[in-house]
Amino acid sequence: MRLRTAMATMAFVLGAASAQGALAGPGKCDLDSIRAITPAPAVIDSVTPISALVPHCQVLGHVITQDPAPNRVEFSVMLPDENFGNRYYFVGEGAAAGFVPTATAGDPMNAGYLNVTLKLLGDGFAVAGTDTGHKGAMWDFGIGNPAARLDHGHRGAHVAAVATQAITKSYYGAAGRLYRYHLGCSGGGRMGAMAVLHHPEDYDGVVVSTGFGGGGSVWFAWILQHLLANPDGWVSPAKLDMLERAVAARCADPDGLVRDPNACGFDPASLQCKAGDSPDCLTAAEVKMVKVITGPYPSGPGETHPGFTLTNPTGWSSFLLGATRPTGSDPKNPWAPAAPPSNFGIMHSIMRGVYFDNASFDFVKDLDFSNPAHLKALQVGAPTWGAVDPDISAYVKRGGKIILWAGLSENAVPPATEIDYYNIQKRRDPNVDDFMRLYLAPGVYHCGGGPGPQDTPERLLDKLIGWVEEGKRPDAIIATAATPRLQMSAAGPVLTPPIRSRTVKLCPYPQRAVFRARKGAFPYDADNWSCEAPAR
Repeated sequence: MRLRTAMATMAFVLGAASAQGALAGPGKCDLDSIRAITPAPAVIDSVTPISALVPHCQVLGHVITQDPAPNRVEFSVMLPDENFGNRYYFVGEGAAAGFVPTATAGDPMNAGYLNVTLKLLGDGFAVAGTDTGHKGAMWDFGIGNPAARLDHGHRGAHVAAVATQAITKSYYGAAGRLYRYHLGCSGGGRMGAMAVLHHPEDYDGVVVSTGFGGGGSVWFAWILQHLLANPDGWVSPAKLDMLERAVAARCADPDGLVRDPNACGFDPASLQCKAGDSPDCLTAAEVKMVKVITGPYPSGPGETHPGFTLTNPTGWSSFLLGATRPTGSDPKNPWAPAAPPSNFGIMHSIMRGVYFDNASFDFVKDLDFSNPAHLKALQVGAPTWGAVDPDISAYVKRGGKIILWAGLSENAVPPATEIDYYNIQKRRDPNVDDFMRLYLAPGVYHCGGGPGPQDTPERLLDKLIGWVEEGKRPDAIIATAATPRLQMSAAGPVLTPPIRSRTVKLCPYPQRAVFRARKGAFPYDADNWSCEAPAR
C-alpha cells in the first residue's frame, strides 16, 4: 500500500484552461458508433455513458499484439460530454502498471488515479490509459513471456495511444490539432520516457520523473544485499530522524528545505558514536549502511552511479530499510513478522520477470555484483524496459517538449538519474533547454510525500501545456502542497477544492532558488526567493 500510495500521489493533476480554437461536439456514445470509428487492430469491448461526477463516455477495448505474439493489451479512453478542448492525456501508471484506468472505482489500483481522471475530464481533456498488456503491479508476468515484456516495455502503451487518439479525433470531429500529453512518475515516468524513445510521434509533451536513465532499480539489490548480510547496520526511524535534523542544521535553507543534492558535503561519519551506542549517534555499522545508500553503487562492468541524497533520510524506512531490523530467519520476508520494505518485493519481481527470466531467481543470494557477467546481463536487459538510450533526436525533431523533475529527497530512485540524463543531453546539444527542462523539488520523496511541494507535477503539466501550445518555455515555477482530494459525502464522492499553502519556488536546473529578501522576511513565500545560476 505504501508503494501504491507513493505511485498514486504523483497522479493528481490540476489541469489548465481549454485549448485555443473551436470546441467540437461529441459523437454518439454507443457501441456501434464507437466501433465504427475505431481503427484496426483495436477492438472495442464496451461503451458506457457515465453520468457521475463528470459526465463522459467510457470506452474499453483491447489490441492483440503480434510478433512476438499473441498478447492482449487492454485500454480505456474517457471522452467528456462537455467542454472538450482538443486536449488528450495519457495516464502514466506507477509500478508495473497492470490495470486499465477509468473514472469509476473498478480495479483497486485505479483508486489512486481517480482524481487526475475526474479533474482532467472536467477541464475538457480526453483521458486514456492501458494495462500495458498484463494485470498486477509487479513484473513476474514477464517470466517466459517475451511478448508481454515487449508490450510492457513500450509497445502496449503505443498501440493503446494510437487507438485512443484516433477514437478521440473522430468522436469529436476534432476541429484543429489534438494536443497530446503524458505525465508519470516511477513506472509512469518510464512509460512516458519509453514513448519518447521508441514512438516519438505519440505525444507533443511529456512530464517525466524517475523515467529516463538508470535502467532498473539495481540500487535496491545493492542496498538490500548489504543490509541482510549486516543487519546490525539497519538504521531505525528514530535515528534517521536524528540524522535528518543534523543535516538540516547544516544545510537547510530558511524554509527548512535542503536544496543541495550533495547535502553540503555532510559526512555521516561525523555522527559516529564515540563511546557506545546511543540515540544521538550512529554506530560504525549504521554509518556504513548510510554510505551504502548514498552510493555510489555498481551499475555495469567498471561503471558506478550516484546513490540517494542525505536531504531527508526519514523517507528511507518505507522503501529501503524497513521499519524494523531484519532478522534473516525467513528468506521470503527477513523482516517478519513486520512487513518488508517495498524494494524487497520489487527487486525479486524485476530480476525474475525482466532480467533473468527465472521464477526462482533470488537476488539476495544469486545476484553477484562482483561477477562481470551478471553486471553485463543487467546492462543488456535494461533497454527492454528502461529509457537508457540518450538518443531522443527523433522526438526533438518533431518539436516534442520534455519536462524532467526529481524529488531531491527521493527514497526509491536516486535523483542523480534525472540529473545525469539532463547533463547527457546538454553535452549532446547545447540548446537542450529549447526542448527539455529539469526541476529538482526539495523535500519531496518518491513521486510525492515529504515536507516539500506536493503539487510539483501538476504545476509542471500546466507549464508544459503553455510550452507546447503557446511556445512559452518554462522558467521559475511556483509550487505548493495544494491538491484536490476525492472526499465522501452523504450524497456520494465529491472533489474538494485545494487549500492554498505556503509556496516554494522551483528553478530550472542548474539554477537554484536562493532566499534574497530582507532580514526577517517570511521564508515560506516564493516571492522572497530568486532563481540564480550556481557559483563557478
